[in-house]
Amino acid sequence: WGALTAILLLAGVTRILHIGDQALWIDEGATYFILNQPDLVEALRLRDHHPPVYYLLLKDWLNVVGDSVVAMRMFSAFFSILSVAAVVPLTRAIHKGDPWFGASFVPLIAALALALSDPEVVLAQDTRMYALRTFLVILSALFYVRWTQQPITRRALLWIGTNAILFHVQYQGLFIAAAQGLHALIFLREGVRLRAVAYLALSGLLFTPWFISVAWEQRDNDTGIWASLPSNWNTVREMIYKFLGSQWAVMGALLLLGSVALIGGRLRWRPVGWTFFLWAWLIITFGVTFVLNFWLDVLAPHRILLITPALVILIARGLRNVPTVGRELLVTAMVVYGVTTVDDYYPKEPWDDMAANMARYAEPGQMALLEVYRGDNPLTYYLDHGMPPDTRIESLRQWREFRPEQYPAGVLDLLSQYNTVWLGHWSPDLSAFSFLDQMGLVQTALMTTDHWGNALNVYRFDRMSDAPSLAEFVNGMKLLRLEARPNRIDLWWRADEPLALDYSVSAFLLDANGVLAAQHDSFPFENGRPTSGWHSGEIIFDPHPLPAVAPGQYQVGVQIYTYFDGARFGLIDGADFFILDSLLNIP
Repeated sequence: WGALTAILLLAGVTRILHIGDQALWIDEGATYFILNQPDLVEALRLRDHHPPVYYLLLKDWLNVVGDSVVAMRMFSAFFSILSVAAVVPLTRAIHKGDPWFGASFVPLIAALALALSDPEVVLAQDTRMYALRTFLVILSALFYVRWTQQPITRRALLWIGTNAILFHVQYQGLFIAAAQGLHALIFLREGVRLRAVAYLALSGLLFTPWFISVAWEQRDNDTGIWASLPSNWNTVREMIYKFLGSQWAVMGALLLLGSVALIGGRLRWRPVGWTFFLWAWLIITFGVTFVLNFWLDVLAPHRILLITPALVILIARGLRNVPTVGRELLVTAMVVYGVTTVDDYYPKEPWDDMAANMARYAEPGQMALLEVYRGDNPLTYYLDHGMPPDTRIESLRQWREFRPEQYPAGVLDLLSQYNTVWLGHWSPDLSAFSFLDQMGLVQTALMTTDHWGNALNVYRFDRMSDAPSLAEFVNGMKLLRLEARPNRIDLWWRADEPLALDYSVSAFLLDANGVLAAQHDSFPFENGRPTSGWHSGEIIFDPHPLPAVAPGQYQVGVQIYTYFDGARFGLIDGADFFILDSLLNIP
């Protein structure tokens, strides 16, 4: 128990450490999208390719713990840790009565290998159904093995029920049932064989209503981003590296060695039944997916990761065949390598940073427009949690796919209702800029988040009036608009001619006695748009955050100067600085 506890703690550390460091990615965004649809089953029927149980369970989980990124991913981490625990009784059951592979340390090595598996760690930190699927696959195999050893009703019900739930979590769960069926046909006695086939058929029968009413209709749904790998030798090599790591030669040798018992220097093949089952588990899952991929885009590592328990059990058996000193050395090397090296890592798009840029200056009553392809779902998650509550969030991709009859007329009509629109853009499609221009919205700000050389851009578009400028300064800067709030003063500038110097802008509050109460100085747009880089006629959004001040009424002022010599530039009417006519009331 002490060794198993240590392994489970290791599994917990590897799965929980850094679990919230990266933003939600496209697939996790799809989970968020489905969870937020008013009719989950209808959403799955029309927009997805997965069954409902994972979503239903996750929804209940989030109702209890909240929907933070860490909370959502902890659901997968929880089941991934349970999988590490569950592989122990499965390994014991498979080798029950086996004097060689039944050694007490074999299940612990299998659990250790699963705890250190990088692909399993990746999916343990993913808001998707794959970690739950792995856990249920292990349970299905465990209950099947135990039923074959003692075919009583209670064990049959556990096996049938687990399979039925598994099929409603992820369709690839059918592969483990296929492996069980093939094993039953070849190795079970006639009466038990017939019952096994009947129980598998019953599991499928329980899945039939969902298959007929929803799953069959899902076949025509958009598959999303092209994420499958081609069915060729290069993919086979990539999969070997993915599942066995950069130590693939050693792990592969142990995997093959685990197919036999090496006792007293002699190879022994018997008993072959459960060895066959483990290899059937591997070969059916990968082989069927590999072949099916010629017609459907289904070959991706995460879709076949349910083979990992079979892999680690065979590797543990291989280590059993290694002499004690060599085995201890190899296990030590596995642990050191596993905790110090990452073989499988997905750098995810920083949608959280992109959303933070959008939310930083957003105010109630504004709109967010997204043209980021499948990134719209994870970006929407962060906007839902960061933008003002009444913000209208619209994805152009979803307009095109879900409401094509209203595109683009519906988009244009919606844009006409807003004076400020935030555009999140990462796409070759530039139609959003045309739509905004048609509706009289002008770009006033740009913020960029870099993702491996890619620019994830956030633009601010404002509807500018034709009214005369509020103030004209002697250096050529025109103050077009000013909006004052207790925590910020927003300015809109224009210069009709290029500016040679970098001017600083001071936005300030004066109390009833004319005493300076708050002030913020910077180059325009918080030093992001120095005036020497302005283009003629370009409109510049320039926010100035303010510290908290006491309740009361304040005058709002703006002054321009150059920081390097302290020279001040007043208004063309002779005033030293601009004072807004109306007072700002701070309650």
